[in-house]
Amino acid sequence: MHDADRLRAQDAPDFEHLLDRALRSEEIREAVRRTDGALNAEQLRTRALQARATLVATAVPEYRDYLQLRAAAAEARPSSPTVPATAAASGLLPALGVLVPALSATAAVLFLVLGLGLRALGLPSGFADELVGAGLTAAGVAAATTSAGLLWMLIAAARNRSAAGADGPGEAGTPLAEAYEAWQQALLERGVLPFLLGLLDDPGRTREPFGD
Repeated sequence: MHDADRLRAQDAPDFEHLLDRALRSEEIREAVRRTDGALNAEQLRTRALQARATLVATAVPEYRDYLQLRAAAAEARPSSPTVPATAAASGLLPALGVLVPALSATAAVLFLVLGLGLRALGLPSGFADELVGAGLTAAGVAAATTSAGLLWMLIAAARNRSAAGADGPGEAGTPLAEAYEAWQQALLERGVLPFLLGLLDDPGRTREPFGD
Protein backbone atom coordinates (compact mmCIF):
# COMPACT_ATOMS: atom_id res chain seq x y z
CA MET A 1 0.00 0.00 0.00
CA HIS A 2 1.23 3.46 -0.88
CA ASP A 3 2.26 5.61 2.08
CA ALA A 4 -0.41 8.17 1.21
CA ASP A 5 -3.09 5.48 1.64
CA ARG A 6 -1.95 4.19 5.02
CA LEU A 7 -4.27 4.71 7.96
CA ARG A 8 -3.71 8.07 9.62
CA ALA A 9 -3.04 8.01 13.36
CA GLN A 10 -6.14 10.09 14.00
CA ASP A 11 -8.25 7.46 12.22
CA ALA A 12 -6.94 4.53 14.26
CA PRO A 13 -9.77 4.87 16.83
CA ASP A 14 -12.31 4.69 13.99
CA PHE A 15 -10.78 1.41 12.84
CA GLU A 16 -10.93 0.01 16.37
CA HIS A 17 -14.54 1.11 16.85
CA LEU A 18 -15.48 -0.57 13.58
CA LEU A 19 -13.67 -3.73 14.65
CA ASP A 20 -15.50 -3.76 17.97
CA ARG A 21 -18.80 -3.27 16.16
CA ALA A 22 -18.02 -6.22 13.92
CA LEU A 23 -17.11 -8.40 16.91
CA ARG A 24 -20.46 -7.56 18.50
CA SER A 25 -22.40 -8.36 15.33
CA GLU A 26 -24.67 -11.40 15.35
CA GLU A 27 -22.81 -12.87 12.38
CA ILE A 28 -19.50 -13.01 14.23
CA ARG A 29 -21.05 -14.04 17.54
CA GLU A 30 -22.85 -16.90 15.83
CA ALA A 31 -19.64 -17.97 14.09
CA VAL A 32 -17.82 -17.97 17.45
CA ARG A 33 -20.54 -20.18 18.93
CA ARG A 34 -20.46 -22.46 15.89
CA THR A 35 -16.71 -23.02 16.25
CA ASP A 36 -17.18 -23.78 19.94
CA GLY A 37 -14.93 -20.92 21.06
CA ALA A 38 -11.82 -21.94 19.11
CA LEU A 39 -11.04 -18.22 19.11
CA ASN A 40 -12.71 -15.78 21.49
CA ALA A 41 -13.52 -12.14 20.79
CA GLU A 42 -10.33 -10.83 22.38
CA GLN A 43 -8.15 -13.19 20.32
CA LEU A 44 -9.97 -12.15 17.16
CA ARG A 45 -9.50 -8.48 18.04
CA THR A 46 -5.78 -8.95 18.64
CA ARG A 47 -5.28 -10.69 15.29
CA ALA A 48 -7.29 -8.03 13.45
CA LEU A 49 -5.26 -5.23 15.02
CA GLN A 50 -2.07 -6.98 13.97
CA ALA A 51 -3.41 -7.16 10.41
CA ARG A 52 -4.71 -3.57 10.41
CA ALA A 53 -2.60 -2.38 7.47
CA THR A 54 -3.78 -5.29 5.34
CA LEU A 55 -7.41 -4.75 6.29
CA VAL A 56 -7.25 -1.01 5.57
CA ALA A 57 -5.87 -1.83 2.12
CA THR A 58 -9.21 -3.44 1.19
CA ALA A 59 -10.91 -0.02 1.26
CA VAL A 60 -8.20 2.25 -0.13
CA PRO A 61 -10.37 4.00 -2.81
CA GLU A 62 -13.02 4.94 -0.24
CA TYR A 63 -10.43 6.00 2.30
CA ARG A 64 -8.66 8.14 -0.28
CA ASP A 65 -11.93 9.89 -1.15
CA TYR A 66 -12.62 10.52 2.51
CA LEU A 67 -9.15 11.99 3.09
CA GLN A 68 -9.47 14.29 0.08
CA LEU A 69 -12.83 15.62 1.24
CA ARG A 70 -11.55 16.04 4.78
CA ALA A 71 -8.53 17.99 3.58
CA ALA A 72 -10.75 20.20 1.42
CA ALA A 73 -13.05 20.85 4.38
CA ALA A 74 -10.06 21.76 6.56
CA GLU A 75 -8.78 24.23 3.95
CA ALA A 76 -12.23 25.80 3.64
CA ARG A 77 -12.44 26.57 7.36
CA PRO A 78 -11.34 30.17 8.10
CA SER A 79 -8.24 30.45 10.21
CA SER A 80 -8.43 32.46 13.41
CA PRO A 81 -6.33 35.66 13.35
CA THR A 82 -6.20 35.77 17.16
CA VAL A 83 -4.33 32.52 17.77
CA PRO A 84 -1.31 34.19 19.50
CA ALA A 85 -3.57 36.16 21.86
CA THR A 86 -5.65 33.08 22.55
CA ALA A 87 -2.55 31.01 23.25
CA ALA A 88 -1.23 33.63 25.65
CA ALA A 89 -4.56 33.91 27.41
CA SER A 90 -4.83 30.14 27.70
CA GLY A 91 -1.67 30.14 29.80
CA LEU A 92 -2.46 33.25 31.87
CA LEU A 93 -6.13 32.74 32.69
CA PRO A 94 -5.79 29.33 34.38
CA ALA A 95 -3.05 30.74 36.63
CA LEU A 96 -5.15 33.77 37.54
CA GLY A 97 -8.20 31.56 37.98
CA VAL A 98 -6.37 29.68 40.73
CA LEU A 99 -4.31 32.48 42.27
CA VAL A 100 -6.88 35.28 42.59
CA PRO A 101 -9.63 33.26 44.32
CA ALA A 102 -7.08 31.72 46.70
CA LEU A 103 -5.57 35.08 47.68
CA SER A 104 -8.98 36.71 47.98
CA ALA A 105 -10.31 33.91 50.18
CA THR A 106 -7.22 34.08 52.39
CA ALA A 107 -7.55 37.85 52.74
CA ALA A 108 -11.27 37.52 53.50
CA VAL A 109 -10.63 35.07 56.31
CA LEU A 110 -7.81 37.20 57.75
CA PHE A 111 -9.74 40.48 57.68
CA LEU A 112 -12.91 38.95 59.08
CA VAL A 113 -11.07 37.17 61.88
CA LEU A 114 -9.25 40.38 62.86
CA GLY A 115 -12.30 42.59 62.53
CA LEU A 116 -14.62 40.29 64.46
CA GLY A 117 -11.88 39.68 67.02
CA LEU A 118 -11.50 43.41 67.65
CA ARG A 119 -15.26 43.74 68.01
CA ALA A 120 -15.31 40.88 70.48
CA LEU A 121 -12.56 42.57 72.51
CA GLY A 122 -14.50 45.84 72.54
CA LEU A 123 -11.70 47.81 70.82
CA PRO A 124 -12.45 50.89 68.64
CA SER A 125 -15.23 49.83 66.32
CA GLY A 126 -14.25 52.02 63.36
CA PHE A 127 -11.13 50.03 62.57
CA ALA A 128 -12.93 46.76 63.26
CA ASP A 129 -15.74 47.75 60.89
CA GLU A 130 -13.20 48.56 58.18
CA LEU A 131 -11.59 45.16 58.60
CA VAL A 132 -14.93 43.39 58.43
CA GLY A 133 -15.88 45.42 55.35
CA ALA A 134 -12.58 44.55 53.69
CA GLY A 135 -13.13 40.90 54.54
CA LEU A 136 -16.59 40.89 52.99
CA THR A 137 -15.23 42.62 49.89
CA ALA A 138 -12.45 40.05 49.58
CA ALA A 139 -14.99 37.26 50.01
CA GLY A 140 -17.06 38.76 47.19
CA VAL A 141 -13.99 38.95 44.96
CA ALA A 142 -13.17 35.31 45.72
CA ALA A 143 -16.71 34.22 44.85
CA ALA A 144 -16.77 36.27 41.64
CA THR A 145 -13.37 35.10 40.41
CA THR A 146 -14.22 31.47 41.24
CA SER A 147 -17.41 31.75 39.18
CA ALA A 148 -15.51 33.40 36.32
CA GLY A 149 -12.89 30.65 36.43
CA LEU A 150 -15.52 27.92 36.23
CA LEU A 151 -17.20 29.71 33.31
CA TRP A 152 -13.88 29.98 31.48
CA MET A 153 -13.21 26.28 32.03
CA LEU A 154 -16.59 25.39 30.52
CA ILE A 155 -15.94 27.61 27.50
CA ALA A 156 -12.46 26.14 27.03
CA ALA A 157 -13.84 22.61 27.24
CA ALA A 158 -16.46 23.43 24.61
CA ARG A 159 -13.79 24.88 22.31
CA ASN A 160 -11.61 21.81 22.78
CA ARG A 161 -14.51 19.53 21.86
CA SER A 162 -15.13 21.60 18.73
CA ALA A 163 -11.46 21.44 17.78
CA ALA A 164 -11.35 17.70 18.38
CA GLY A 165 -14.29 17.20 16.04
CA ALA A 166 -13.02 19.56 13.36
CA ASP A 167 -11.31 16.77 11.41
CA GLY A 168 -14.12 14.26 11.93
CA PRO A 169 -16.76 13.15 9.46
CA GLY A 170 -18.92 16.22 10.04
CA GLU A 171 -22.70 16.46 10.06
CA ALA A 172 -24.82 13.66 8.64
CA GLY A 173 -25.81 14.10 5.01
CA THR A 174 -22.73 16.11 4.03
CA PRO A 175 -20.35 14.79 1.34
CA LEU A 176 -17.68 14.34 4.00
CA ALA A 177 -20.00 12.30 6.24
CA GLU A 178 -21.14 10.21 3.27
CA ALA A 179 -17.51 9.53 2.28
CA TYR A 180 -16.76 8.50 5.85
CA GLU A 181 -19.69 6.09 5.91
CA ALA A 182 -18.70 4.66 2.52
CA TRP A 183 -15.18 4.02 3.81
CA GLN A 184 -16.45 2.40 6.99
CA GLN A 185 -18.88 0.18 5.08
CA ALA A 186 -16.25 -0.90 2.55
CA LEU A 187 -13.76 -1.63 5.32
CA LEU A 188 -16.34 -3.67 7.18
CA GLU A 189 -17.63 -5.69 4.23
CA ARG A 190 -14.41 -6.21 2.29
CA GLY A 191 -11.91 -6.28 5.12
CA VAL A 192 -12.92 -6.81 8.73
CA LEU A 193 -15.82 -9.27 8.44
CA PRO A 194 -14.15 -11.59 5.88
CA PHE A 195 -10.97 -11.57 7.95
CA LEU A 196 -12.75 -12.47 11.18
CA LEU A 197 -14.85 -15.16 9.51
CA GLY A 198 -11.74 -16.56 7.84
CA LEU A 199 -10.03 -16.86 11.21
CA LEU A 200 -13.01 -18.65 12.67
CA ASP A 201 -13.12 -21.08 9.74
CA ASP A 202 -9.40 -21.75 10.16
CA PRO A 203 -8.24 -20.86 13.73
CA GLY A 204 -4.70 -21.94 12.92
CA ARG A 205 -4.33 -19.39 10.14
CA THR A 206 -1.11 -17.44 10.50
CA ARG A 207 -1.30 -15.32 7.35
CA GLU A 208 -3.89 -12.74 6.43
CA PRO A 209 -6.27 -13.76 3.65
CA PHE A 210 -5.43 -10.63 1.63
CA GLY A 211 -2.49 -9.63 -0.47
CA ASP A 212 -0.20 -6.78 0.56
